[in-house]
Amino acid sequence: ITTAYLLLGKLQSAMDQLHMHFTSAIHSRTYETLYRYASNTAVEQKVQYEELCRCVPPALYIECLTSLLTTLWGIMSSYQRMLAFHNTDTTSAEKLSQFEKNYVQQKLQLGLARIWQDAQNKVNLFLVSQDLSQFQFDDFIKVLDLVNRLIQVGIEFCGTPNIPCELLREPLRAQSVQYFRHYHMSRTEELYMFLNTELWELMPVKPTFTTIQLNEFRFMANRGAEKQNKLNDPDSGYFSDSTVSPFTFTQESSCLEESLFEGDSEEEDVDEELKQEYVEDGNVNENKLARRKRSQSGKVAFHNSSRDGPILTNTTLNVLRYLGKYMLMMDSLRPIAFDVLVAMSQLFEYYMYAVYVFFGSTNVESSNPRLAQLLLRIESTIILSEEPRADGINIPSPQVSDLINLHNAENLFGLKERLIATESLVFLACQFDLWKEYLDNQIPPERLNFLNQFYNQTLPLSRELREAVYSGVASNAMPYNPILLQMQAVKWEIKDLMSEPNSYVDFMLKEMDKMQQKLVRVSTYVPIPLEVYKMIWMLCIREMCTVFLEGFGSAKKCTHEGRAWMQLDFQQFIVQLDKFISIKPVPGKFISIKPVPGKFISIKPVPGKFISIKPVPGKFI
Repeated sequence: ITTAYLLLGKLQSAMDQLHMHFTSAIHSRTYETLYRYASNTAVEQKVQYEELCRCVPPALYIECLTSLLTTLWGIMSSYQRMLAFHNTDTTSAEKLSQFEKNYVQQKLQLGLARIWQDAQNKVNLFLVSQDLSQFQFDDFIKVLDLVNRLIQVGIEFCGTPNIPCELLREPLRAQSVQYFRHYHMSRTEELYMFLNTELWELMPVKPTFTTIQLNEFRFMANRGAEKQNKLNDPDSGYFSDSTVSPFTFTQESSCLEESLFEGDSEEEDVDEELKQEYVEDGNVNENKLARRKRSQSGKVAFHNSSRDGPILTNTTLNVLRYLGKYMLMMDSLRPIAFDVLVAMSQLFEYYMYAVYVFFGSTNVESSNPRLAQLLLRIESTIILSEEPRADGINIPSPQVSDLINLHNAENLFGLKERLIATESLVFLACQFDLWKEYLDNQIPPERLNFLNQFYNQTLPLSRELREAVYSGVASNAMPYNPILLQMQAVKWEIKDLMSEPNSYVDFMLKEMDKMQQKLVRVSTYVPIPLEVYKMIWMLCIREMCTVFLEGFGSAKKCTHEGRAWMQLDFQQFIVQLDKFISIKPVPGKFISIKPVPGKFISIKPVPGKFISIKPVPGKFI
């Protein structure tokens, strides 16, 4: 055909006519594509393309968009093949003058931008024709992936990354902002309901559990595989095979999620006796036989992540799924990446706030002012208030379930629930540490201050919440007041040196032994991390050292022999503590106890386990 037009001397008009045919093909074929999916009303009436877009039912929207993009890709692919022909056709080129050669090349290159602009116009009208805020998350992500893939096709088609794409990106950004705002509000409402009904039971996931096993995080592995394929085959492109559309990838069925729970795999190497210990309704409980063995051992079962898996709950798993979807949204549409990051931080902070409200102590203002300030900021920014906020975030304050008992001394005032809640929060914080590099690459440089503040302040303080939660156990685990009353009943104005400690020391040690046994019972249900075990004992010993200080300071009269007796009591306490607490060194052994105003005795343990009790003039007989 080219040779014929060349012989007729009409090559220039032929090139103009050729571009008109491509433009006409875009208009006619896109209309025909939409016509197949339009409702009966549009079929009966001959409507314009813009009106036809609005006649596509929402249920067929993604299928229609896929067909529309495939149609446009087919036209662009034909143009690419024609361009390749003119670049390689030496026979016709020999018959052309230099002017004609330049004219053909110029026309063909200008045609790339013109065809791309026409394709954008058609897709733009389709994107703005419907409100996507009511779409399911997976369907909305498919729309984003399809349009993002079209942009990549356009870049390859035009041969430059600087092609204009605003006709695609702007409606995509507007739809995404609207969709994500609605989606985030729905997720916060769900999280509120989950937390209100959460019983803080351990979810027995496999020791090998990682977030990448969740379907919501599979995109991270898939993106890496795509990049690797590009590196392995740099010549492959969207137009290398004209028979395979690049828009069929979203129609693939999602792979099944890998089994997360212990005992779910039939091929797992587990003893049959142990398999029978699982309940049949699918809610897998911790292995009863292992629990019985831990109970019979008489020792605290310490948590081992490689053996026991992470400590998390059903709500924790749901939060992880939310975060995975948010990160997918961030990956699919960079312009709203910062908004998504803010929403991710709000989910984490709300979870953290709930753990504090449910289990935290009330004196956090004095014990950890930085943590108190963070909790106050969370309360003032995302917790329900009377005045509506500009960002629309207004989540009700969570309420602990009535089924959780935090006042029973036998279960150490809900230590099991406190431990699972706090350590699941720490597990969430650790996942953010793993995502740091990914988030750094997604967030615009001018917004990195927010991300750095989240990593440098919020995440470390979430780990410091442990002390605020476990102090609720330590402050009630021992009968401190009865011990103090026994100390106050002791007569310290003795004249002979005593060789045996007071009876209140034996009482104190017996109570500590009871507490140790309670810890053993709790660890049969959920293994206790060594760090948590040490912290609980550290808080208890700190309370007992305060009791020693108060008890010795309440003495009205005290002789030098009485001072030696006090020293003997405290030394005996430290020695016995060393014997039955299975951690070395003993937390608090070298805690310095400062003098209490108004008291006349100062106690300060020093290396060698000795204490010095300084007399106050006029107080000894």
